[in-house]
Amino acid sequence: MSLITIDSVSGIPPYQIYVCDVFQFNCQFIGVFTDYIPPSVSFPVPSGYTTAPQLLIKIVDSTGCVFTQNYMCLTPTPTPSITPTNTPTLSLTPSNTPTLSITPTNTVTPSVTPSYTPTNTVTPSVTPTKTVTPTVTTTPTPTQTPEPGILAYLFIEPYSGSSSIGSYMNSLGSTFYGFTNTSQPSTSASTFDLDMNRYVNYSGWTSGLFPAIGKQIIPTTTSGFDSYGNPIIAYNFPTTLVPENYTQSKAWYTWIIPTNLTNNKYQMEIDLGIVNPNVFTSVKMEPTIYSNTFNYTGSTIARTTYRVYTTYPSTAFELDNTYDLYFRGSKVDI
Repeated sequence: MSLITIDSVSGIPPYQIYVCDVFQFNCQFIGVFTDYIPPSVSFPVPSGYTTAPQLLIKIVDSTGCVFTQNYMCLTPTPTPSITPTNTPTLSLTPSNTPTLSITPTNTVTPSVTPSYTPTNTVTPSVTPTKTVTPTVTTTPTPTQTPEPGILAYLFIEPYSGSSSIGSYMNSLGSTFYGFTNTSQPSTSASTFDLDMNRYVNYSGWTSGLFPAIGKQIIPTTTSGFDSYGNPIIAYNFPTTLVPENYTQSKAWYTWIIPTNLTNNKYQMEIDLGIVNPNVFTSVKMEPTIYSNTFNYTGSTIARTTYRVYTTYPSTAFELDNTYDLYFRGSKVDI
């Protein structure tokens, strides 16, 4: 059985330890460790990750600091000790630099590289989007996680799947058929709740037909810089990359964000950058959409209360992905 051994972690216990895919689209909670590390702790590689070429260890300490370490090339040959290709110092470096030293026992030859991403266009036939290993890179300077598992989500609705999602929504009696079918959720609060629950429950988000749902932590304090050198601002999600040709088609981009992560205000504007992660255009979100909330009750994302942020009917978030796209929360207000 392959084990991961964590030799030392800066920060203050207790520690929440997760094993994730390298993009943090899916994370498995390992447990809470109440004592300082060292002494080292070991645990088996979760069954869903034993054949993964890379994995990411994520640790959240009691102050909300997030420590991550990327590993590559899990091999069946045991190696006596792990030498990461980079220093086991996080790519998030605050004033108290959190260091994470992880020694996988039995099978890991790691290489440090944190990353995160998702993306996708109108054809009447449903063509599953090819599963591209995404790269929405998001490793902010230690930020506080208001609540484990409660994140901001990026939904990418490709035109190549417009027929599929439209038929699904229509079969449930909704008049919202998805943004790629030139429709908008109802402005009635109760119908909006139904529309969005149905939309998020669509199986294409998790089956591989549509791009994987992007996930992003939102900080609760203004402090430091994200991995692209842009300021981290409280209640605004940090710079998030959708890499060139990830969807290979035009798609609608929609952020679905828990109300508590914006301090119960509105994410009124989102920055959009094309090619350059430091040059942005601030894009206003559509108030007739974000003025309503929905209480999600399914299993696709965390169950909580959300607002929906996109530009429909403006086509500002109807984007071609033949170049890198960067999103960043820029204005939260009432």
